[in-house]
Amino acid sequence: GMAGEKEVLVGRRNGVDTLGLALEATGAGKGWLVRLSGEPGIGKSRTAEELGNHAIQAGAQVVWGRCHEEAGAPPYWPWAQVVRAVVQNLDDDSLRDNLGAGATDIAEVVPSIRDRLPDLETVSPVRYPAEARFRLFESLTRFLIAASRRQPRVIVLDDLHWADVPSLRLLEFLAPEIADSRLLVIGSYR
Repeated sequence: GMAGEKEVLVGRRNGVDTLGLALEATGAGKGWLVRLSGEPGIGKSRTAEELGNHAIQAGAQVVWGRCHEEAGAPPYWPWAQVVRAVVQNLDDDSLRDNLGAGATDIAEVVPSIRDRLPDLETVSPVRYPAEARFRLFESLTRFLIAASRRQPRVIVLDDLHWADVPSLRLLEFLAPEIADSRLLVIGSYR
């Protein structure tokens, strides 16, 4: 199936309804991507927080990846935050299960995974960076979808206008893959 996709202009009344529908669909196993856009200071983060509170009451886990204006954040920084938060919520067996074959790839972006799974092998250097990136995208996407099976996850990517290019590419890769998942991805940007 196709993932639901919607642009919500913050400050318009129907926006919150759309988010409510997206949350319901996600709980029922139909993934959604919602883009929150609007002027600075209009309340995009606040809107996402409100939705997050609804989601928590509905039994979902809400995880945030925040992008920063300052340069110097490592690549995939918002996603690293998201994965760390999901990982904290899983016991070791579920973590190992959900990471599957992608564990070593994901540990490159989120090194703290090695603290939980010390027996992980190290990644051998790759001859083709594009291939390594594709494998990482695939591994992260599978992990997030697998982790959402037991509990719906709402991923909020805040201030995407400051995100690094690889993080945006990962979002583009993930979006069509979440159709049959319990993932709701909310991206806010100006």
